[in-house]
Amino acid sequence: MKKKTIKIILIIIFILLFLYCIGYVVRSNANNSDTFTTESPVMMVVQQKSIATGKINPKEKIDIKPNISGIIKQIHVKEGEEVKIGQLIATIKVVPVVSNVNAAMQSINSAKITLNNQIRQFNRQKLLYNQGVISKQDYETAETDYKMAQQTLKQAQKEYDIAKTGVTSGLEDLASIQIRSTANGLVLDIPVEVGDQVIEANTFNAGTTIASVADVNKMIFEGKVDEADAGKMHEGMSMKIVIGALQDKNINGILTFISPQGKEENGAVKYEIKADIIIPSGVDIRAGYSANAEVILKQTPKTLAIREALVQYDENDKPFVEIEEAKGKFKKVNIQLGLSDGLYVQVLKGLNKNDKIKLWNPTDADKEAKK
Repeated sequence: MKKKTIKIILIIIFILLFLYCIGYVVRSNANNSDTFTTESPVMMVVQQKSIATGKINPKEKIDIKPNISGIIKQIHVKEGEEVKIGQLIATIKVVPVVSNVNAAMQSINSAKITLNNQIRQFNRQKLLYNQGVISKQDYETAETDYKMAQQTLKQAQKEYDIAKTGVTSGLEDLASIQIRSTANGLVLDIPVEVGDQVIEANTFNAGTTIASVADVNKMIFEGKVDEADAGKMHEGMSMKIVIGALQDKNINGILTFISPQGKEENGAVKYEIKADIIIPSGVDIRAGYSANAEVILKQTPKTLAIREALVQYDENDKPFVEIEEAKGKFKKVNIQLGLSDGLYVQVLKGLNKNDKIKLWNPTDADKEAKK
């Protein structure tokens, strides 16, 4: 009898505990319904953008190269210095080529032999002319040959000087050992130092760059975009240039070039783009700055929009939201979506701006914003 009583008591306790748990769950659900975070649609312009990463570079950069091989004797400018066309950049000391010097010496010897012979011829013809033996024409011919021989010797001597030193008397300003700027602009880079050997630029060799000069008032953005975005772009589109070192500056650009051929990078096809930068007054933009370019591909007029986080999808992949009917009570509403910027999406049908939409699993930031 005692055991039966204990058993009955345990059954009653179990039933009471079960009823208490059910009541707790019901009360918790009711409380949770009251504490759901809600959010209303907003009126805004929704923009679909493409982001291109790249750098700021001069629109035109000129590499100054020598037209004679040698060794850097002196550099006359510094990086960051403004230069003009014709300004002296560097001086080169020529390293003589033995074969060229030897050939020039042989030319001098030959010219001397010819000159000595013409001197004798001229003196003989002059004597005969004074005696009336030959005509004036024969005399003048001998005189011309004599002067031509003198000139040939002078030319041979100049060629010898050029072969040995790269310059000759009277032509210092035109000497190839003096490397001068071929453009107006700022010296961006001087990749050589005094004592470095340089190679001339010719048909078979690009030559050694002595200095790079560019007009820093004409800068462009050069970057790359995905193939999906490249197909939506066209020349003349406006761009917003965001430079890492100048994030507080509003800088705009105009798209001027889209590569006709993409290149595969890490499994994705990228297309090169270029844009002219509109440099604001008082803003100093340096070559090589890293930057991003924002291109607006599509945009809506001011429209009704909600956060992407509010949208749910049913088993047929159709979008819907839950809006509040009464305190703690929500109903499912199918909606039609439009353009999305990745954070907000345009709502074409199904909502009005006064609706309160349930937010599932709100973040701490969402809860704080609600307060």
